[in-house]
Amino acid sequence: MSADATFGHCEHPATVRVEHNSIGLWEIELPGGAERVTCETFEDAQGIAYLSAAHAGPCELIVHDAYHRVVQRQLISGAA
Repeated sequence: MSADATFGHCEHPATVRVEHNSIGLWEIELPGGAERVTCETFEDAQGIAYLSAAHAGPCELIVHDAYHRVVQRQLISGAA
């Protein structure tokens, strides 16, 4: 499946990234990249990422594992 098919007509959606940092915490990079939020658990980080992405919509949510591999990539269309 191509990126165009996955993300429809949104060529440049906002992005929320979730990454595992070097000290074992999860960091959420909010849209625009200017602000980061740190969480102890993946579940907390994922919840904050989904809330942020829903408010920024359309928004691409990208989750990386501890080895920086993309484990989840999803377009969230935002609040209805």
